[in-house]
Amino acid sequence: MRVMVLGAGGMLGHDLVATAPPEVTLFPFPRATLDITKHDAVAATLADVRPDVVINAAAYTLVDRAESEPQEAVRVNGAAVGALGRMARQVGARVIHFSTDYVFDGTATEPYTEERLRHPINAYGMSKLAGEKDLRASGAECLIVRTQWLFGVHGKSFPKTMWERARAGRATKVVRDQTGRPTYAPDLAAAVWTLLRRGVCGVMHVANRGEATWLDVAAHIFARAGKPDLLTACATADYPTPARRPRYSVLDTARAEQALGGPLPTWEDGIDRFLASPL
Repeated sequence: MRVMVLGAGGMLGHDLVATAPPEVTLFPFPRATLDITKHDAVAATLADVRPDVVINAAAYTLVDRAESEPQEAVRVNGAAVGALGRMARQVGARVIHFSTDYVFDGTATEPYTEERLRHPINAYGMSKLAGEKDLRASGAECLIVRTQWLFGVHGKSFPKTMWERARAGRATKVVRDQTGRPTYAPDLAAAVWTLLRRGVCGVMHVANRGEATWLDVAAHIFARAGKPDLLTACATADYPTPARRPRYSVLDTARAEQALGGPLPTWEDGIDRFLASPL
């Protein structure tokens, strides 16, 4: 199977490349080599590679900056994804694309299923919703994987920042009233390869097992560093940001668990493996 990975230099892209099954002939393209917004270059590469599957791990991920440049977020996360779908359909390739819990408004009191009403409350979420719609409208055979609170060894992430602050002995305030499912990039990547091999299409929520607040995540990390007393809680209202965040955006992963044959590891297990890696 010939698989092309866009965004191969990013956090998730690194782990998709690292965990690729041996039967896959991989064509990884970091942004510096192939920019998803350069449609002519993408079309030419698709025609040359002739992939069976295109995994799109390229994205605009600057949640707060998107508030001041929403058109750029939509250009990358929306229009470019729709164009990719149309081009992939022309060469007979399936598309796997990643979306986010931020397509939901966070007002629920139970985990969000794939069919729940999408109502983003920030520009980043709106751009990702545009990508979902444009990809589905392209007519390409596709799988949209919604995930959340992604962290990994490559690139910046909340757990990495917390580990650095804990190791440096810095007192830290963390919000206690936002809840999600922290997801370790290698676990997500491994799940995606399984879903790819099984030919799963549609929309699927994939995340590590268990709910947590940002404070829970930080507390786990500070405890591992032996510095639990350096951590204090605060409310979202005490930590204003340009982009609003969903209060409760936990994804229901039952559909993915059925397709995968079981749940992903717990988020705590993911954090522990992350901390055991070279950071």
